[in-house]
Amino acid sequence: MERDDVASRLVAALERGDELALASLLNPEVRLLVDTGDETGGEQRGRARVIRTLTTRLARHPDAALLTVRTNGGPGLALRRRDGEVVGVLGIGTGLDGSIVELWLSTATRKLAHWNRRRPDAG
Repeated sequence: MERDDVASRLVAALERGDELALASLLNPEVRLLVDTGDETGGEQRGRARVIRTLTTRLARHPDAALLTVRTNGGPGLALRRRDGEVVGVLGIGTGLDGSIVELWLSTATRKLAHWNRRRPDAG
C-alpha cells in the first residue's frame, strides 16, 4: 500500500464507520498519540483502543469532514468544519508492510493556528 493511499483508505473507512476496514489498515501494535493541549490527551495502543478513540473523537465534530493532507512531510488527515476551521490534524506513520504503525492527533487550538490562518474568514 502506498503511503499517500493509506490516508485515502483511512478516510473511507472512518467515514463509513467500517471497523473491519480500519483494523485491516492498522498494525496490531498501532500507537495513537493525542495532543489536546491539556490533560485530556494521552496515548492509546492496539487496534481496538485506537479505533475506539478515533471514532469517539470524530463523533464530537459531526459538522466536520476529513480531508487528506500532507503533514510533517507525510500523509495525514485534517478535520475541517464547514466554515473552514480545522479542529484536528492526524499524522500517519506507516511500517515497511504499509500498515499504520503510528498516528499523531493534534486538537490543540494553539498548534492548529497555522492551519487556520489559511481560512478565508481568518483575520
